[in-house]
Amino acid sequence: MAATNQLQSNDGLKRRRKRSRISSSVFDIEAQDLIQEWEILSGEINSFETDHQKYLAKLDEIEKLKKQHRLAFTKIQGKITNLNQSIDIHQSLIIIPDNNQLNQTTTTTIDKSDLLRIRRDSEKKNETPEERILRLNIIREHLIKQRSDYLKSIKYTLPQPPEIYLRIILGSELPVSILDKSEQWKYKESYEEFKLRVTLIIMVISLLMSTIIPANRALDALFHFLLVWYYCTLTIRESILVVNGSNIQFWWRLHHFISTICTCIILIWPSTNSYKIFRQQHYVFSLYISCVQVLLYYYQRGLLYRLRALGDSDELQISIEGFQSWMLRGLSFLAPFLFIGYLFQLYNAYIIYNLSLDPKSEPNPDWQFMLKILAGIFFILFLGNFITMYMVIRRKIHERIADIQWLQHRYESVKTLLNRIRLSKSFHK
Repeated sequence: MAATNQLQSNDGLKRRRKRSRISSSVFDIEAQDLIQEWEILSGEINSFETDHQKYLAKLDEIEKLKKQHRLAFTKIQGKITNLNQSIDIHQSLIIIPDNNQLNQTTTTTIDKSDLLRIRRDSEKKNETPEERILRLNIIREHLIKQRSDYLKSIKYTLPQPPEIYLRIILGSELPVSILDKSEQWKYKESYEEFKLRVTLIIMVISLLMSTIIPANRALDALFHFLLVWYYCTLTIRESILVVNGSNIQFWWRLHHFISTICTCIILIWPSTNSYKIFRQQHYVFSLYISCVQVLLYYYQRGLLYRLRALGDSDELQISIEGFQSWMLRGLSFLAPFLFIGYLFQLYNAYIIYNLSLDPKSEPNPDWQFMLKILAGIFFILFLGNFITMYMVIRRKIHERIADIQWLQHRYESVKTLLNRIRLSKSFHK
């Protein structure tokens, strides 16, 4: 019995040793694979570290080039400004060189010493004042206007300092210039998508709050806070777009700042009788304006796409909540809807002003004064939107009249030419 147990224990020991040799061999193979993988990864890390050092060096070099190029650009702009001032001061004494010399100096900037030298040359040539004025016009046209246009075209390929508003918001002169054209386009598109999505959300909430959901001051505050956040974000994004070359009209930027103040006042408006009276009207107004803005977005997006394809629009031209001159190149059916929205703003101002005068609706004297301010804000929005729309339509009508007059003149010229041809033919007969 003891011999049998000893034999079994020996067999078990042999099997354990065999399994141990197998497992140790498998472990050795896995360890070798891991070591080999680590050696490969270590080599890649070393290579990446070397490349990263080169990248940092190139990055420092590019940043230095940006600063140097920006300083040179600012210096050239300053010289052009000084040259303009010198020409204004010495316009009766300054001439420019002849055409051959002009071609040699178009790549340089003429300063005051050059103007004095040119004046001495002028006195030697005994040039008349008329000739000097003629040459002065040429220098303005060739050496200033053309070069200024060139500098304007390359301005936004260089880093631009942020506006005062951005410096206040960001707390420092954080660079916000986007030098890559494709990245500028992506940022502009993200701005458009942000406006569309939030406007759709505001439209849906306004519809629900004005029809289904019962009056609740907490829900109203959340909606008004959404409006405040929306307009604040628009002002920041538009400021960044302007720094990168977007030509946003001043009024539409100011419109969003004023709208931010307006929504802030409505946000903190106490739940008095005056607020309850205006609440439903405000939701209907928000719903109507949101619907018009969605229609404007899709209309302007298609129109801007066609204008960019024809080269008649800037790449960073954005859609707006109003009327601009380039909109008249297509259908102008949205103008009546915009006009109704502007009249709605005037009606809001009228209702709020009357509420501020009624002690039963608003017993608090402080809020009576705040309601007068709110009414003034709505009136300013109406007035600015209406005047902007009127000026755009008036300018485009004048342009249409000028085009019609030009066509009439061309028609008369062709008609006169045909009459002369007929007379000459009858004369030869």
